[in-house]
Amino acid sequence: MLHMYIVLGLLIFMIAMFFTGKVPYGVTTMTCCVVLALTGVMDISGAFSGLANKTTILIASMLTVAFAFGKTSLINKIRAQMDRIKEKSGLAFIVFLFLVTIVLAQLMGRTAIVSIIALFLVSLDDKDEICGSRMVFAAFSVLAAWSLKIPMGLGATASATANAYYEGIINNPDLMLKTGDMFKVSAIPAIALTVYALFAWKLIPKNSINTTNVKEVKATAEISKKDETIINVVFIAVLLGFIFGSKIGSLMYVIPAAGVLVLIYTKALSTKEAVNSLTSDMVWMIAGVLVMSDAIGKSGVGDLIGNGLLNILGDHPSGMVVLFVFAVATIVMTTFMSNTGTAAVLTPIAASLSLVSGMDPRGIVLIINIASIMAIAFPSGSAECALAFAIGQHAPAKLLKYTIPYLLIAVVTLVLSANFFYPVYPG
Repeated sequence: MLHMYIVLGLLIFMIAMFFTGKVPYGVTTMTCCVVLALTGVMDISGAFSGLANKTTILIASMLTVAFAFGKTSLINKIRAQMDRIKEKSGLAFIVFLFLVTIVLAQLMGRTAIVSIIALFLVSLDDKDEICGSRMVFAAFSVLAAWSLKIPMGLGATASATANAYYEGIINNPDLMLKTGDMFKVSAIPAIALTVYALFAWKLIPKNSINTTNVKEVKATAEISKKDETIINVVFIAVLLGFIFGSKIGSLMYVIPAAGVLVLIYTKALSTKEAVNSLTSDMVWMIAGVLVMSDAIGKSGVGDLIGNGLLNILGDHPSGMVVLFVFAVATIVMTTFMSNTGTAAVLTPIAASLSLVSGMDPRGIVLIINIASIMAIAFPSGSAECALAFAIGQHAPAKLLKYTIPYLLIAVVTLVLSANFFYPVYPG
């Protein structure tokens, strides 16, 4: 019983720290691991097992490969192409901007993408209908819809990351997410939101674009042709590893790590750059969340939470209601705490509810992890959201006519899509 109270206390601590953002998320989860070891809830090996977990290794390696890919000349080529298209057709320009955003959304961090997009658009006339402030926010809303959804680049790790949040609670491998599941459920909402942005961008106010908050992106031509070739080959190899993941099995988790070693040995990536990526806060957070998920499942906290939610929702709540509640809860929570923090908190809770009520957790988990990126109504939604507001000099109240319909479309399409592919009560 004591162990259950300790784990429950650590869960509350983790939620509070994620909410306030007082310390890095990795520090929070590692604190939980240390307390689990010191109190005897877990032995030392178990308390720090997340550091050796295949999911942690995959994500750390993939973050490093994606960082290296961001150094290639792709950005400069895209910018030149956008300038040429803008001169010919405004609609074609917007379509191309959205396509670029969707591709970049699978390859690198969202904050970096918003900065890059701003640099693409800085030359646009503030008085034109297609101006920088409008296009930055429109592109950001498309980014929120598509980020990490396509199983390529960082997007290929999305399902593995979601699994990390609840695999210690539900041990049935059939109820774990597969590589393409995130895309399967998010495709219809993402397409719907992109179409909305394509026709509703005029609802975004016209302002002067402000690039003072944009970090300068260094000219990528500085890296040698040899290094760029090596990086591209490694990236393609890693991508193929994910595509054929079902055939190569656990080897899929090793290929990105091998790619990182190739980059280091060939000096396409410096040791310092590799170490910084491999030991990023995201990696430490995932490692700690894996352990906390395991502790929640084994201590009885999961059952306690699940039964509590079941009492609120009723003995046999409608599957659609459950999905809707978690979709709305996720978007609300994400407005006040980080995307990853929200997913890390709500996913174990959803898994616990599913375990005690006989639900299939996959639809709920997918909704949480997809919706956690879609809170675009306020700057507090995420760092990239704050950046999009700052660059476009937007006031949240004046953007509501664009953001409210966006969120309504997101919730409705997400619930319908998740219910179609992974109903809460299968069969």
